[in-house]
Amino acid sequence: MRRLFALALTALPLLAHAWGADGHRTVATIAAGLIQGSPTEARVAALLGGIPLPLAAVWADCVKGIAPSQGYTYPTPGKYTACAPLETPARIAEMADYVRRNDRQCVLGAGEDSCHKQTHYTDAAVQRSRYLLGFTGTRSDDVVGASRAAILMLQGRPSPGQPNFKNAREALLVLVHLAGDIHQPLHVGSIYLDDRGRRVDPDKQGPDRASFTVGGNSIELSPAAPAGPKNLHAFWDDVPDELEPRQVDAAWLAEARRVGSLPGDPADWPARWATQSLAQAGMAFDGLAFSARLEGRWHVTLPGGYAAKSQAIKRQQLTLAGARLAQVLKALFPR
Repeated sequence: MRRLFALALTALPLLAHAWGADGHRTVATIAAGLIQGSPTEARVAALLGGIPLPLAAVWADCVKGIAPSQGYTYPTPGKYTACAPLETPARIAEMADYVRRNDRQCVLGAGEDSCHKQTHYTDAAVQRSRYLLGFTGTRSDDVVGASRAAILMLQGRPSPGQPNFKNAREALLVLVHLAGDIHQPLHVGSIYLDDRGRRVDPDKQGPDRASFTVGGNSIELSPAAPAGPKNLHAFWDDVPDELEPRQVDAAWLAEARRVGSLPGDPADWPARWATQSLAQAGMAFDGLAFSARLEGRWHVTLPGGYAAKSQAIKRQQLTLAGARLAQVLKALFPR
């Protein structure tokens, strides 16, 4: 089922659509530590061609800086510090080429403006016990489908038309980022609310665009911190100091090494990753009470202990993302 009622995300800041840049770099730093000294590390480095893994992890968000309406230029260099190393003429040209091939070549969701942006998430209802294509909020080119397509490309197998990858390098740049996205719980699971703030199940009650919370982007925090996240999705994107990439040490890497690898075809792993993240999304919304809808938005006051609960889940998900990224890279490039 195609996404029936997505709302535009283009008004949100560039790096606020998933883990912030630090979160993606944490995932990649963990993965880099786990493949260090292996043939996999050498193969990945050769494909990335001078872009270290933590920088590669933000490439697919920096691509959002390409403006199709301005001739596929990059009009705001210097605006986002994380993207600065990618703002060379050659790398900007590479990003623009990707956007040209992944701008309007898909079925756009209502209110969405570019195909490549809708590959970063899916919006399965938190009532579902697993990710399955066909549920409300899923698409063949969502974060699961796009991750699968990248893996297929890197395996040398036929992949679906969206996203359109020019080569293995491009597929790898996207996969390194999406492995992080798919472990951000609110990038997989969404809550659907009626006009009184009560949960609804769109797969049982029928899709209603008005009930879609855009993965928590339409749920405002009350009260919102002056310099902090303004909505529930942004709250979950935020990575505290304790989880920044500089905190990845031997103990954290040892924790990641204990994550068991999945059996079977790596192309099937993204759906299983998403199922685990969907359960965490359910925990993220558990115990929250929402206001009535006003002008398309709801409000929520976070209960006591919620920050600590969320931080524990974030650490778990970042650890899993780093471990699973390393696992899929080892499976793709064993020697």
